[in-house]
Amino acid sequence: MQPLVRGLMWPVISLVVIGATHLLAELIRPELHDVIGPAVAMPIYLVAGALAAFGTIRAGGPVGSGFLAAAILGLLPVALQFIGFGMIAGRDSASVTTSAFFGWLGVLWGGSLGSGIAQTLGSGRERA
Repeated sequence: MQPLVRGLMWPVISLVVIGATHLLAELIRPELHDVIGPAVAMPIYLVAGALAAFGTIRAGGPVGSGFLAAAILGLLPVALQFIGFGMIAGRDSASVTTSAFFGWLGVLWGGSLGSGIAQTLGSGRERA
């Protein structure tokens, strides 16, 4: 459990800051919805998922914990969509659900990349 907590700390903080500022910006200026789309969000999701997985494996977790870290982290974009954009901003449920699933998948895919990179580089751990 310790590697998972250590690997998730900064990616969680980062996504909370990004999500909160994204919601606030779109509440202030709704036209940003047309500018901040999938092409803008996907690189953020991939990097966050990769960072979570890599950090978890680097902290001593097995490769499966990297995927688990990304799956857990992927719940943050889901919450942002359903609570932030669905309930607070009042967007339609179909687009909110699609965006939530897109966010979770993006972070999970990033976790797959980060797990692979950590395994390839050895993540600083000595192997027998």
